[in-house]
Amino acid sequence: MIKSIWRWVQRLLAVAGLGACLVVLTPVAEQLARPLRLAPDLKSAQAIVVLGGGAFKDGIPSPASVERAVYGLSLLRAGYGPRLLLSSGQARPEFGNEAAAMKRLLEGIGAADKLLEIEERSTRTYSNAVESARLLKPQGVKRILLVTHPNHMLRAKLTFEKAGFEVLAAPLPWDRLPERWMLFRIGRVKLLYDVAYEYGAILLYWWRGWL
Repeated sequence: MIKSIWRWVQRLLAVAGLGACLVVLTPVAEQLARPLRLAPDLKSAQAIVVLGGGAFKDGIPSPASVERAVYGLSLLRAGYGPRLLLSSGQARPEFGNEAAAMKRLLEGIGAADKLLEIEERSTRTYSNAVESARLLKPQGVKRILLVTHPNHMLRAKLTFEKAGFEVLAAPLPWDRLPERWMLFRIGRVKLLYDVAYEYGAILLYWWRGWL
């Protein structure tokens, strides 16, 4: 009995090892990521909406939130929209308020307070869209430039369109897939995890009628 179990464990380990090698040595993760990554559609909009990417309990934005906020500010300063809406609240008790953290960051690097608006009730992409619509639609805003990471762009765009917006995609430009594929890249493990998460989330959102 013990020998039989050990043989199954060995087989499972062998399959897992082969799978790991395929992930880090081949472009399977990059290929799966491509349908999620929409091309930038940078045009003038009535507002620029930046989705939060996390914050620490002490009010410091996560690296993902820093990237999104800074890119949103660069679009604002380039004239793509008259103001910035920073969307996301406190997703869990152990996290910080994402919108407030991004606002403090941008104010600290010179952004004018009057150009920044926060939406801090949402905790996921679906509520980002619903709460952004609650704030922006009474002001006549229909056309938005949406900022998030490339792998998140498809789900975010579809969700905001479901909420009634005309959405222009503004994925982070520096988060790119490698051009040379046939190389050993340990980062492909995380990429595959992110991609699998997104496909699962898209399926869940479709099932719930959120996109």
